[in-house]
Amino acid sequence: MKKNPNQYIPRLSLLLCLPLFLVNCNPDNQILYQSEHFSLHPNRVEQGDLTAIAINDESIKSNYPISTQSNETIWELSQNLDSLPKYESSSSLLNALYKLALDESEMIISNDTIFTSNKKIQAANTSDLAYATILSMAITHPKIAMKNLLNKVKHGKIVQNSGTGGSWPISSDRMIWSTAAWELYLSTGDLDWLKKAYFIIKNSTEDDLNVIWDYKNHLFKGEASFLNKREQSYPAWMEPKDIAESYSLNIQAIHYNSLKVLIKMGKILSKDTQKYEHVSHALKGSIKQKFWLTDKNRYSQFLYQSDHLSASKKSENLGEAMLVLWDIIPLERKTAIVNNTSVSAYGISCFSPQIANVPTYHNNAIWPFVQAFWNQAAAQTNNMEAVHWGLSSSLRSTALFLTNKEYFHMTTGDFKNSEKNQDAHLKSSTGLLSNYYKILLGLHYKENQLEFHPFIPREFKGRQKLTGLKYRNTTLDIEVLGFGDKIASYKLDGTHYRTAIVPKDLEGHHKITIMMNNIIAPKSSFKTSEPIIAPRTPVLTYKDQQLNWTAIDEADHYKVYQNGELLLKTQDTYMSEVQFNEPVEFMVQAIDSMGNSSFYSKPLKLFTSSYQKFLEAEDFLIHRKKNYVEFNKKDNRIYYFQVKAPRIGTYNISFLYANSNGPINDGDKCCTRSFWLNNGYLGSIVFPQRGKNNWNNYGYTNSFTVDLKKGNNFFKISYEDFNKNMNEKIDKIRIDKIRLLRKE
Repeated sequence: MKKNPNQYIPRLSLLLCLPLFLVNCNPDNQILYQSEHFSLHPNRVEQGDLTAIAINDESIKSNYPISTQSNETIWELSQNLDSLPKYESSSSLLNALYKLALDESEMIISNDTIFTSNKKIQAANTSDLAYATILSMAITHPKIAMKNLLNKVKHGKIVQNSGTGGSWPISSDRMIWSTAAWELYLSTGDLDWLKKAYFIIKNSTEDDLNVIWDYKNHLFKGEASFLNKREQSYPAWMEPKDIAESYSLNIQAIHYNSLKVLIKMGKILSKDTQKYEHVSHALKGSIKQKFWLTDKNRYSQFLYQSDHLSASKKSENLGEAMLVLWDIIPLERKTAIVNNTSVSAYGISCFSPQIANVPTYHNNAIWPFVQAFWNQAAAQTNNMEAVHWGLSSSLRSTALFLTNKEYFHMTTGDFKNSEKNQDAHLKSSTGLLSNYYKILLGLHYKENQLEFHPFIPREFKGRQKLTGLKYRNTTLDIEVLGFGDKIASYKLDGTHYRTAIVPKDLEGHHKITIMMNNIIAPKSSFKTSEPIIAPRTPVLTYKDQQLNWTAIDEADHYKVYQNGELLLKTQDTYMSEVQFNEPVEFMVQAIDSMGNSSFYSKPLKLFTSSYQKFLEAEDFLIHRKKNYVEFNKKDNRIYYFQVKAPRIGTYNISFLYANSNGPINDGDKCCTRSFWLNNGYLGSIVFPQRGKNNWNNYGYTNSFTVDLKKGNNFFKISYEDFNKNMNEKIDKIRIDKIRLLRKE
């Protein structure tokens, strides 16, 4: 019988298609995430010609050009991780990246000291330690974290990192220590630790209430946490004293949560917390009222302090994530800020818009630890699209770079040509781990229990398993199955429970099984875009009854503000016929065609000479020796002067001073002194460092608004216990003149 050759065609086609079918059925070819810039698969990351592939759960190979020695680089597990929680999923890439992050977290610890990176050159500072503890070290290394946090305490108070103008009170984020201390208590239940931490936090809070708490505006002053490189996030015209007088969003969040921690600890220890409850309530109200940008549905990055508060039109993502995670703002605003955050293809920036002509560091950069906090905030607002993108962005960079870099460029997703960029960075490594613990496994530590709220994109479905998790007096093996935003069933040691919790007093070794609802969450608002660059900041001057400002190429128009209120919108670069009968303050902003604003220009105060008066500081000394007054820990601990006012009036008072104990951008020798009027406390005068070994470099301090009575008004400058600076040994400044400016 003659066979028809056509009968073989279907079989031949099947044989020819079989390899393609097998490739498509390969689980490693599933797409976990895909965009036009990169894709994520169970065993690899692909970004154009660049690929990072997990060889197994303990090694990753990448052809990213990390070095010039080879076209490929391999990471292999080097540390013993037996004592740490073990993660396992159906994705070899997720498994390997988890071990890489743990590997690096072990590398940066030596003799129980936590370092900033695997180079072990510099021990981690207060804020880095605190952020790392909050993100995951309270889970993985609680005892070591406790020891290192205690190393950042001196005389019962938290040490502030060295920083702009000589550290505290310009830098004022040390109270992030409180949140880290609380996370450690939640994880361990260590009551002795709680008692130590309570008194440390209380002592530090009392100093801050005396020095940086503004009793009028109900806000804390100081430079933003982490965004502490001046021109990288602030206008170039702002000196350290201007930054010291500003109000940063994330500083408000840090201090609010620190107060809440102090209150919770106090109640456990049966302490009176009413004072701190009043302050926290007032602070929360001021954040809501003063930082919200109605036209953007976002919060302002910081408030400029002058005679009139003005809100920056930029938004800052770490601070906003804190507002969400620490329940400082209502649900509708939580949702709004996550929905309205425009992110780049490779991750979330530190703030937006970016600053023109400023190198990449905080500006135009992605910091993985900021991404980690923001991922948690997105999960809390039930934004699955944002979480899916955020997790994928976090995994991409670590896989390709084979390390957790400190930061990288937001426009390219690359770390090349970045300055002072570290491998195995403490905050980045712990940040990556937090994505596993806080999102995929949904670990939420509470005062009386451990709660579970996994939040798993459909593409990450399958099994998430964590074994050997230490929680207080118990060890837990946890298995999460499926995907979704809610738990369908929860079993503890095989028994079903309606609530997915582990009580704080549970002991022994236990097994937990969680089945997710496997329901696709409703689509959320989420947007990516090219980085936005704000217009440059105009320079404002005054001459012959006319305001003039520099033309900004990218500006569509300008806004002129008088005493903090919008006065004029114009396309001109001048305003004529400027007249004033009493002191007045002007600022200008450049606005581009998309509505993006520049920083405000430096405030320009206009007044006639009759409104200003200078007093020579040395004139009030009994024994006058020099044409200035020197203040140190021995001399002039108390200094008196008086002002004779011809009539009742309101004045601004400030001091022309020198502090040459260190550079403008770093150090720990900023000085403060308490300021009194007629025995009433006005606040602390802040004397930032102005440059090393140049005592002829004078500038003005922060100013105080005072109401003077007719006749003699008696002032006092004193050195109180809460005025001790971070250096403690060197605390010296000079005051040349006392300046008074009548306001009306």
